[in-house]
Amino acid sequence: MNAVIVKSVKETKDLIKYVDAYILPVRDFSINYQNTFTIEEIKEIQLLGKEVFVMVNKNIHDNELESLERLLLELEPLKIKGIFFYDIAVLTLKNKHKLKTDLVWSQEHLTTNWKTINFWYDKGVKYAYLSSELTKKEIDEISGQAKAELFVNVFGYQPMFTSRRHLVNNYLKYFHIKDKNKDKKIFKEEKSYPIVDKEEGTTVYSDYVLNATSEKFNVKYLVFNSYLIDDMEKVFINNEYKKETGFLYKETIYKVKKK
Repeated sequence: MNAVIVKSVKETKDLIKYVDAYILPVRDFSINYQNTFTIEEIKEIQLLGKEVFVMVNKNIHDNELESLERLLLELEPLKIKGIFFYDIAVLTLKNKHKLKTDLVWSQEHLTTNWKTINFWYDKGVKYAYLSSELTKKEIDEISGQAKAELFVNVFGYQPMFTSRRHLVNNYLKYFHIKDKNKDKKIFKEEKSYPIVDKEEGTTVYSDYVLNATSEKFNVKYLVFNSYLIDDMEKVFINNEYKKETGFLYKETIYKVKKK
């Protein structure tokens, strides 16, 4: 099934012929996404008849717990398909209120093995969103052992680094630089990396667009991320992006260097 992280209500309607599920970042509770959605917009998108997941993937501070609790209680009667979560506070509040909405374990670089996925499954977490750093071999192993339904990212820019600090805006402010251009990039070793500084901090993205749509995965959901992609409809009609498999065939093994 194709699941798309979308940028707007309009985009959900444009893609309706190609999509089985929408993933909607929730306003004030998600990071690394181009746009976020209100409860009213989520309700509107539900009317399209597709599966709807929402993204709540930020670290929750103590002063945000009450707001998170209200959000989860507002989402419960909508009967959405599931909530992607990063902070364990989401699971704690689900259990506290005996909420029925399913959860998706989505801790980015931590969702890397089937044993931990099964641990959370036994705690009531039905889905898991696998890390983009995994190889194809590792994904195949996890899909053969995991109890949860899985999401695998197959298209889009990849977040490489996130900081709560406003690295770009602070730099511009310190050196008194006026720059109204919203699209900023870092250039290093002849490569260009998109960098975005928003309310929740700064994120640097990969210099390439992951395009592994031709790969075969034994998982339920294939995730397409429209962040920084101008026309997602073209991706489904005629994907002209260069094939780029990211880490699927590159092992990321780090060893301590001996002196």
